[in-house]
Amino acid sequence: MKYKTIFSALLLMACSSMALGQDEQTATFSITLNDSDGVPVDNGVFLFEPQFEVEAHQMPQQEPAIMNQIDKQFEPHVLVVKAGTEVTFPNADNLFHHVYSFSPTKQFELKLYKEFTAEPLRFDTAGVVDIGCNIHDWMLGYIVVSDSPYFGKTDSKGQSFISLPHGEYTVRFWHPQVEGEKAFPSQSIAVNADTEVTWALGTTIVSDDGFDSGFGDY
Repeated sequence: MKYKTIFSALLLMACSSMALGQDEQTATFSITLNDSDGVPVDNGVFLFEPQFEVEAHQMPQQEPAIMNQIDKQFEPHVLVVKAGTEVTFPNADNLFHHVYSFSPTKQFELKLYKEFTAEPLRFDTAGVVDIGCNIHDWMLGYIVVSDSPYFGKTDSKGQSFISLPHGEYTVRFWHPQVEGEKAFPSQSIAVNADTEVTWALGTTIVSDDGFDSGFGDY
């Protein structure tokens, strides 16, 4: 079954989910995401694009965006930011990293450095940026750049909580192991009350953020 079909069905399920309360302006959309074995899925990204004019006071503030390098891994494995955000790339390891991306959304190179923060980079174009380290091939990270300020990422429990003004939204989904940018199927959903949904993917998800090849400290 294709993921677009799965996600379409899941969004329809949201219409029958439990409404938890009513607020005059905003609602909390609570997501629990599992794989086909019922295992919670982390790093699932949900983008909510409002189909109405949003007032300035309803816009969420973008938190400082940091893609760290800790124990020869990118932390977080997946970072979600609003388009126009600057991202810093500190290196917490006592060894050199060489961060780069060849992604069409944003191509860049931060040459050999350690134990300091490189100059921040601005991400203006919506899309997915795959990043790697030219020294440590197993280091993989992703920056999802959103045109909308409303987005969420599932945690280790498969949960995400997104505060949304009431209205109609186009919802897109992405995960590193689910067809890349093609996994952004456009769907519509109405948000009028606090809502909890539990959604399930049609496949198992295997963690892909802990591999170090056993090459030691270099």
